[in-house]
Amino acid sequence: MLEAMLEFASLISKQIVILGGDVKGYKCVQDLRKQHGPVGGIEALLHSDIDTDYLVVGCDMPYLVTKDIQPLVDCEGSAVFSFANMVLGLPIHIRANDRNACSTYLDMGGKSIRGFISKIPHTNIPLNEEQSNTFLSMNSRDDINKLSFEKWS
Repeated sequence: MLEAMLEFASLISKQIVILGGDVKGYKCVQDLRKQHGPVGGIEALLHSDIDTDYLVVGCDMPYLVTKDIQPLVDCEGSAVFSFANMVLGLPIHIRANDRNACSTYLDMGGKSIRGFISKIPHTNIPLNEEQSNTFLSMNSRDDINKLSFEKWS
């Protein structure tokens, strides 16, 4: 699945950064804090000074396609997708100037991407149900089996 996400990322970005792990041949950023989940990785990315804007995608989102991500890329500031008035966790467009807010959120015990996003100014991009299916994550063996079945059917 990581290979598929790296291929996807190469279509939309000049530079790919792996958060929280080591992948040979790629720029990797380790979490500044252990056991803080994806927001811990986002914090490390924002403090890395690699760039001023970042598009963060999960490594378990095989349905992503470039045209569906474009509204995030086009936003001037931090932005997220939502469906039925609920913010999706990933993907997000995040600005480096949100680094202090991210660190403060983690200092206060926060760990969810949705919680962090609620603490910063951002654009909310609403999706319809069909569009929202593009942003599904693979969270279980059943999800992976379903994906494999669909791919080879």
